Amino acid sequence: MGRLIDTVGNYAEKPYIVPQVVVPVYCVEELCYILCNNAFLLDRSIMDVDLAKWLDEQCGLPELSKALYPLIHQKGTPSALAGIILEYAHYGTERERKEIEDLFRESADMDITDKMKNHGDYMVKSGLYAQAVREYDNMLSDYPALNHTFRSELLHNKGVALCRLFEFKEAADSFLRALEENPDNRKAELGYLGALRMRLSKEDYIAFVAEHSMWYGASLELEKEYNRIEQEFETSSRKQYVSRLLEKKWGSDFENYYDEISKCLAEKKQAYREMIVET
Repeated sequence: MGRLIDTVGNYAEKPYIVPQVVVPVYCVEELCYILCNNAFLLDRSIMDVDLAKWLDEQCGLPELSKALYPLIHQKGTPSALAGIILEYAHYGTERERKEIEDLFRESADMDITDKMKNHGDYMVKSGLYAQAVREYDNMLSDYPALNHTFRSELLHNKGVALCRLFEFKEAADSFLRALEENPDNRKAELGYLGALRMRLSKEDYIAFVAEHSMWYGASLELEKEYNRIEQEFETSSRKQYVSRLLEKKWGSDFENYYDEISKCLAEKKQAYREMIVET
């Protein structure tokens, strides 16, 4: 999402006010943007005859409007409506459109807290880690009456996002808070030890486990998982790529080495730019 795309239809004189988020849109591209970035909030109120009418009369898109009328009258799903609109406007890639439809489908009958958690989890999966942390923090602050199990899940997932940002101290704190909310949250227990392992020196981590016998069993499970991941990495294409780069560097093939590094950095920069545009 977030790329420049060709305009479909007209720019409306009168906007359509998207329900639930109460945002005015003036063209189908703006509607698509709102659908994609607020799928976790939108509900069946988007199944609106006035939307189909607006697309016809204001945007000059009678074919799209015609496709929506029977869906709305037959009480179809918001995910199907979003899919039709996004596909008609050629908004995003086919994979992105499917992800948005899935998000609509998953959150259709959720209450607001489940929707917000679902959105935070979606941002983690999409690599928008800082935004996900803010979403979890907002929920923890705005809904203090959430039950302990749900708060524990939020704090665990916040810890995961912080780990992806290499903020291991803050991640460890979040995992520990998750355990305080729900001592049975095994994922938070392993997350806490994992964040400590990444933050501390090997000697300090071993000393910590030795001094806190209650973590011993979990530390063995964590080491088993670390070994599995290391073995997978050793046979991965990523490992082979890094090894080839190092061979070029150590073999004084600096021209090809720096070409590869420049290409890799360019791809990362482009991914970062797209992430910023999307948010």
